[in-house]
Amino acid sequence: MFCFFPFFCFFFSFIAQNTVPNMAYPLSTSSRWIVDENGQRVKLACVNWPSHLQPVVAEGLSKQPVDAVAKKIVEMGFNCVRLTWALDLMTNETLANNVTVRQSFQSFGLKDDIVGFQTNNPSIIDISLIEAFKKVTLAFEFDQQGS
Repeated sequence: MFCFFPFFCFFFSFIAQNTVPNMAYPLSTSSRWIVDENGQRVKLACVNWPSHLQPVVAEGLSKQPVDAVAKKIVEMGFNCVRLTWALDLMTNETLANNVTVRQSFQSFGLKDDIVGFQTNNPSIIDISLIEAFKKVTLAFEFDQQGS
């Protein structure tokens, strides 16, 4: 009986030896490590930010501007955000593209939160849910140049 295991070991070791890290991005991998553009090991310190719950918008944005939340996360020493997302947002095109943040909050009777959004994040309140999700993700630029 022919054994494929030695073939796979050779094949994968050949690929590993001949793979050049993609330095087009700020982070890449080297062996089992995550490294920066200088090849220095990076340790991720991540925080969860829920946005998967109804009304499908990142939590707390009716209380604080998205930039203030991003700044606070960085000040607390985190360099990574796990922004959870609702499966419906990615699988229901009508929900993602045709429902605004305002409409989503209205559908759940969250009038106080609408007022909070108008105060703290007016640029998000009248855009689609998917555009709001994108805008929140763009708020995070973890600039490690000064650290």
